[in-house]
Amino acid sequence: MIHKIFGWMGGYVKVRIQGKRIERFVNLCRNRGIILWQLCWDTNQEVLYFRIALKDFYRLRPMARKCKVRTIVVERFGLPFLLGHMQKRASFCIGVSICFLLILFLSTRIWGISVEGQSYHTKESILEYLNSIDVYGGIESKTLECADLEEQIRQKFNDIGWVSVEKKGSKIYIRVREVLLIEKEEEKPPAHLIAQQNGRVVSIVTRSGTAKVKAGDKVKKGDVLISGTVKIYGDNQELIEKKYVHAEGTVVLSVEKNYQDILKKEYQKKVYTGRTKKIYELQIAERNFFCYNPLKNLETFEKYDIIREGGQLCPLLSLRFPVKSYVKTFREITFQKAVYTKKEAGTILKERLDYYLQQKKEAGYRLQKNETVLQTGDSAYQYQGNLVFLKEQKKHKKISKNNNNNKNNREKETDGNNGNSN
Repeated sequence: MIHKIFGWMGGYVKVRIQGKRIERFVNLCRNRGIILWQLCWDTNQEVLYFRIALKDFYRLRPMARKCKVRTIVVERFGLPFLLGHMQKRASFCIGVSICFLLILFLSTRIWGISVEGQSYHTKESILEYLNSIDVYGGIESKTLECADLEEQIRQKFNDIGWVSVEKKGSKIYIRVREVLLIEKEEEKPPAHLIAQQNGRVVSIVTRSGTAKVKAGDKVKKGDVLISGTVKIYGDNQELIEKKYVHAEGTVVLSVEKNYQDILKKEYQKKVYTGRTKKIYELQIAERNFFCYNPLKNLETFEKYDIIREGGQLCPLLSLRFPVKSYVKTFREITFQKAVYTKKEAGTILKERLDYYLQQKKEAGYRLQKNETVLQTGDSAYQYQGNLVFLKEQKKHKKISKNNNNNKNNREKETDGNNGNSN
């Protein structure tokens, strides 16, 4: 095996000879120490095939002339001939070498971070913390200690009870298990539950305190719904003691809202002329590079829209990769007078109403009834009507000594039930 390797490195050729003194030629080679192998005689053509080292091939010329035989090289093998072919394709060989070195370099880095098992914390928040402690895509693999990283994550996030960091190839896998931290409830000060707006009581359930209203009552903003004052009576209905608590309960009010939205019939319609200009922007660290067609001048555009697309290159690999690319498209526009049709106006006003209802929903309102209609005027369209919402009241008013002595706090004397009886 070693002889084959050294033979390939030195190079060898397959030779064909023909003539009448082939036997004498072989004997002369043997006498002069020239090694021939894999000899093959072709009886049909009366030629001899053999293989010989490249350094010995140049010694055959005197013997071939003496024996009057003709030597022809059939095939070439080995490193010297391979290098000769590579010289003709130098650019390809350089590219292969650079690719190999690049792969070798990239294999020593971390190019991916996987986070699994989290529910409360987002993947982005964990990656931002890792970036702050110099763990990011592109870090040298040998500098990363999995055990140390596990300890740092546990110290940073108190609600992560178990964490595992595993390094596989050019990627690290972070698996976490979160635990539920039971927070100690703070003692709430004595307070009344009051109405946040005008409305009608739909239902009331008292958990602590004294109910001051019942289902069906109309209340105004600031009225006490559940009082934080609890009166304790004796056997003869004599007031023994007053206790002050933080009023708790579920009070749902029906609230009416008068909705009105106006859309003028005439408007300025945006029309694109079709003329555009693109500017390509490349940000490397704090430097910006621009590329655009100088023949297209923006000064000829009276008004235009700007659309910017792009962002950080390779954001999944590393948050520190300092290269960003953007494409800015400038589109020339003009404005023309136009009139909304009733269908177009209805669609726009309906979208506005849906957005308003979504905002109310996020604020805790539940839609109960929608009585809005589209009306057409001389110069505008109008969406008008009443909206009825259900809203749970959660506003409290602290009880102070002054409030206790003041009887103008709008409390009504009741029998202390939950207010659901008629």
